[in-house]
Amino acid sequence: MGNATAHKTRRRSPGEGSVYRNGNRWRGALTWTNPDGSRERRIVSGTSAKEARDKLDVLRREAQRGTVPTSRLTVAEFLGEWIEAERTKVQPSTWRGRETHVRVYLIPALGRLSLAKLSAVDVDRVLGDFQSKGRPLFGKSNRGRPNRPISAQTASHIRATLRHALTDAMRHSKVSRNAAAEAEAPDVGRKRIVYLAPDLVRRLIESTADKDLGPLYALAASTGLRQGELLGLSWESVDLEAGTLTVRQSLARSLDGGWTIAQPKSETSERTIPLPSMARAALLTQRANQETARATAGDAWQDTRHVVFTDAVGRSLDPHHVSAQFQRDRAAAGVPRVRFHDLRHSAATLLLAQGVPLAVISEWLGHAGIAITMQHYAAIVPSLRLEAAAAMDRALMPASK
Repeated sequence: MGNATAHKTRRRSPGEGSVYRNGNRWRGALTWTNPDGSRERRIVSGTSAKEARDKLDVLRREAQRGTVPTSRLTVAEFLGEWIEAERTKVQPSTWRGRETHVRVYLIPALGRLSLAKLSAVDVDRVLGDFQSKGRPLFGKSNRGRPNRPISAQTASHIRATLRHALTDAMRHSKVSRNAAAEAEAPDVGRKRIVYLAPDLVRRLIESTADKDLGPLYALAASTGLRQGELLGLSWESVDLEAGTLTVRQSLARSLDGGWTIAQPKSETSERTIPLPSMARAALLTQRANQETARATAGDAWQDTRHVVFTDAVGRSLDPHHVSAQFQRDRAAAGVPRVRFHDLRHSAATLLLAQGVPLAVISEWLGHAGIAITMQHYAAIVPSLRLEAAAAMDRALMPASK
């Protein structure tokens, strides 16, 4: 009897708020009256009752001190201001993605709510709606197009955009907590990695050696560079004598929807890697091909950035054109259907299969850390271990057997 009593939840006094369970999370609710007579209600959440109570205690103390933000901004007003400020702070491609999340999903679904009262429950609800019903129509038709549910991955990206925005709102004392950070993260599962076995990579490279984009495929498969890094690569970043390549820039979307040379994806994307012999040969071939194209174009040559891969008149290659041409060349070579980006995965799995340390592979690929590399390729490591064991058997098995 005594033990049972000891585990009972303490009854909270009036004004202290209430804690309750909601699914697999705990919520805390507090209502109070502001000095101007207006009533406020806030909700906090946690993975345990104690976490929710602790957050509720913090909120109660802030309410007693009068330091809880009481901004009358709506979510729509705040996000509209925030996304415009973001335009000059992040890469154009990043901004375009966040702007789409704000305009198409967040403002239609949450815009009318008070920013200060936005809760994790609200965010949970709309993320679930996006995945079950698709984008909110906001009173408008979808122009005859079906409104398909979005993937968990897209929902995760939308949540990340809102989390970034609310972090800034907290920094400017517009809200006291980050409702998006407290909301449930969509379950994206583990993305399946698609890659080509070494014999198929060799077939692709050999079959496309005389194609216009053959050197590009060879460099992609042997270095694992991202498509944007390859298409933004300049000759100044290539040292054929030393046998190195430095990633300093990337081809990326501009704010006007076109393509421009920009900084790499992240700080860790800037890196110098040694050139395998296949990569060096590809670059030598591309330099010769480009010199021929320059001589043919004459005064029509337009390359002012000295990029490695250009079209017939020196312009940067369009990534969409590259991906489409890759599919045609891949099919002609009899190689199973993969994306251009899967050449990067093929390079990574080849390094893993050869026993290259994970830290080296992570740095080579320009990942933010080993955890990212492991997250990408953990699913294929067991099969690579089996391949390694088989290779060991082949190497050490007595000749008689």
